[in-house]
Amino acid sequence: MLLSTGLMARGRLGSPEMLATIGQAAEEAGLPRVWFGDHVVYPVDYAPNYPSATGRLNYNPASPQADVVVAMSWLCAATRHVGVGTSVMVIAQRQLVSLAKQLASLDALSGGRLTLGIGVGWCEEEFESLGVPFEHRGTRTDEYIRAMKVLWTEEVPSFSGRFVSFPPLYCDPKPAQPGGPPIWVGGGGPAAFERVARYGAGWVAGGAPPDELARDIVAIRRRAADLGREDAEAIGLLVQGVWRPDRDDLRRHLRELRAAGVTEAVVPVQGKTPAEAREFVLSIPELLDGPG
Repeated sequence: MLLSTGLMARGRLGSPEMLATIGQAAEEAGLPRVWFGDHVVYPVDYAPNYPSATGRLNYNPASPQADVVVAMSWLCAATRHVGVGTSVMVIAQRQLVSLAKQLASLDALSGGRLTLGIGVGWCEEEFESLGVPFEHRGTRTDEYIRAMKVLWTEEVPSFSGRFVSFPPLYCDPKPAQPGGPPIWVGGGGPAAFERVARYGAGWVAGGAPPDELARDIVAIRRRAADLGREDAEAIGLLVQGVWRPDRDDLRRHLRELRAAGVTEAVVPVQGKTPAEAREFVLSIPELLDGPG
């Protein structure tokens, strides 16, 4: 099981020095990626539908948050090898052709270091603020995935769909990674699992118990095989936000996740200063090998 780190590029974690320091520490520690959470805007008033115990955000939405593509680009410019990823981006909220161009440019300029984690979103008010209907967001997401792949792989792409259409055009540069950045799909339940099985290089899971994660990834891979995917058994399982204040407890939990077949766990950045964040990120590889 791989260990990576993650953050929201907001508040102190969104400063230029902090982003560069975290990326450089992750690279020095040999971590595969730094994952970035994402929101475009935060409506002041919203229905309590966030996946938390209260249904409300567990952080201050008024804190400044950098655009996720810009933040990932900044980190890549400060490093040479470590990857970046979104965990997760709600692509249905974006203008698809422009987004595909941004992501392809980042992948090309970074030498193929981008992973695209996607989700369908939960905040109807955010969709409304961006002028995008909340309904049919799952169907829109599926179509956007297909259209992005066309833009990333065809010399003169064109597409005609329900939610996005464009005539033959040039959309370059192409991503450095053949076929484009790998797409990981977040969410739970039948619709999300079907999306992973059809399109996903991996599943971005929440905080479900390890036995449930093991059961669900088996079902996803079985469905992918039924769909004819030859790489079904290679579909990964990423667990976000793996954190326990007690180090021994955190180590035990990580070992439980590894035993359940989790392929990558994201330990969120801790520390109030760049020096503290650097020390923490450098210690992440020890979590699987130390006592506890």
